[in-house]
Amino acid sequence: MNIHFNFHGSTYRAGLAKQGDNKLEVKINDDKLEKQFGTSLPFYIENKSVGFNTFNRSHSDLYALNSSISKAIAEQCTEIL
Repeated sequence: MNIHFNFHGSTYRAGLAKQGDNKLEVKINDDKLEKQFGTSLPFYIENKSVGFNTFNRSHSDLYALNSSISKAIAEQCTEIL
């Protein structure tokens, strides 16, 4: 399954794979974002909402990216919630 999300004024596409009952893996499909954040990001489903763990909350770009992706998952993938 693919999702589309916005980050810093651009639209990106990412792959989404369910890992067990409440875990999701988002695979980034952009060279620039991969270099900055890695090839995949973990998310989880809790109480019918999408969440993420940000180990370094001071990294505002990572937080903004995770927020944008979790919003996109909630809007585009309602069947997995």
